[in-house]
Amino acid sequence: MNAYAAATYRETLERTLPPADLLIRLYEGSVRLVDMMKEAMVNGDIPRRSDAVNRLTGILSELASAVDGQEPRELSDSLVSLYLFLIQEVTLANVAGEVERLGPVREILVDLLGTWKTAASSSRGGSLPSSPANAFPEGEIPRRNLSVRG
Repeated sequence: MNAYAAATYRETLERTLPPADLLIRLYEGSVRLVDMMKEAMVNGDIPRRSDAVNRLTGILSELASAVDGQEPRELSDSLVSLYLFLIQEVTLANVAGEVERLGPVREILVDLLGTWKTAASSSRGGSLPSSPANAFPEGEIPRRNLSVRG
């Protein structure tokens, strides 16, 4: 697929995906980035590690800003605090070279991913539609307003 076609495909997906599906993709990407960061840390691959850190903290920052101030306030405040904690842990893991700090980050992201998949499935009354693999290539962070309500 040429670059123009790929860009058009991503743009179309971004505009047509329901917010819950977009959120699920962001969580899936975050989990992949944690894995990529771990692998890069173990292998001493500084450019790949740096790329993973930047993209992962970018996604987490976007998620935090998307829910900040939304209703119900307690939920949005808790999510923002959680995202900020995850950013802190990723940053500390990177600076200190502590791969073990990434384990809990990954667990939390996997739990959140599972929760959103369940919520999306329940709201549709069935299972999630299968999504095309690699719909958002590495480095691409879709921009769309998200809500804690899905």
